Amino acid sequence: MIKFLMSSGPWGPWSGGSSKPNPKPNQPKQEREEKKPQPQNAQPDFDEFFRKIGDSFKKKFGGNFGNGGAGKNYDKAPKSVIGLIFLILILIWLALGIYKVDSDENAVVLYFGKFYKIATPGLNYYIPYPFGQVIKKSVTTVNTEEFGFSSNSRKSDQRNFDAESLMLTGDENIVDIDFQVQWQIADIRNFVFNIAEPNQAIRKSAESAMREIIARTPIAGALSAGKEKIEQETKILLQEILDYYGAGVRVVLVQLRRVDPPSQVIDAFRDVQTAKADKEKEINQAQAYANDIIPRARGTAAQMKEQAEAYAKEVVANAQGEAGRFVAVYNQYAKAKQVTKKRLYLETMEKIYRDMDKIYIDKSAGKSGVLPYFPLNELNKPKSNEQ
Repeated sequence: MIKFLMSSGPWGPWSGGSSKPNPKPNQPKQEREEKKPQPQNAQPDFDEFFRKIGDSFKKKFGGNFGNGGAGKNYDKAPKSVIGLIFLILILIWLALGIYKVDSDENAVVLYFGKFYKIATPGLNYYIPYPFGQVIKKSVTTVNTEEFGFSSNSRKSDQRNFDAESLMLTGDENIVDIDFQVQWQIADIRNFVFNIAEPNQAIRKSAESAMREIIARTPIAGALSAGKEKIEQETKILLQEILDYYGAGVRVVLVQLRRVDPPSQVIDAFRDVQTAKADKEKEINQAQAYANDIIPRARGTAAQMKEQAEAYAKEVVANAQGEAGRFVAVYNQYAKAKQVTKKRLYLETMEKIYRDMDKIYIDKSAGKSGVLPYFPLNELNKPKSNEQ
């Protein structure tokens, strides 16, 4: 048996015990009980303890508590106590409606499953379950969907990459494409209510849009310079599809990671591409040679033509000049034949003897003792400057 050593209880000093003195005959029962002698190290009186607890509740809340020992049934709690407990439970339940929306989030508040409002970042309140419900989503996070590859090895085991990446081009060729789509939540209300599985809806829409754009594009454009055009057209088409569904999603980026022929024919395809590149190289070299030799040949031909035209003009002009001069001389000759003949003779002799060595010998000068030698050429030659 557990023993209690208590000097005082919550409602005054007391100690339990088994011996009880005889009460005075005219003393009230309650006073007699309060003045009972309590021996030291006595057993606690549980009846007295629970009775005092009942008296305390009676004074505070009103009502009657029955007396009895441990293990006995007590009267039902008063309505005020039940109401207080119920009020406390209601306050705790209402306090559960306080919630926080982070700076990168928006929240949709529902009452009885119907839309009520969109909650902005900060502290907010709603009527808790089962009346209300709050759905929070990040509206600034950029989500990424990958096609034909996976950066997460756990998810990659459950996907068929060939089914996602093999697509038919506009010229009936097959290409193996890896691409990714980045998106954000633009309207959280539409995102929550209009599509049941957002990620699957976005994946299916993105794959459909990419297949449609590739089906319009020849393989040469998909493998070379047409990649940027494919990305832009796919982004526009995907946004139109999601807007038609009312998905509340904004497409941020569509990016092609890899565009190749199927792995089964990639070696043969590369050989063909190498041959085409060699062909283009030879064509470019021949075109460069033609661009070099043809202008030079045209320049040489133009130069020769201009020289011939200049020569022809020169010859014609000379002939015309000679003819004109001959006509002028003839006209003068017709007027004075003897004078013209003499003049022509003198001019001709002048031309003939101008560059010839001439020596003049006077026979009559020999008689007078003068040397009959006179070098005219030496007189006409210019004398050099003597130092």
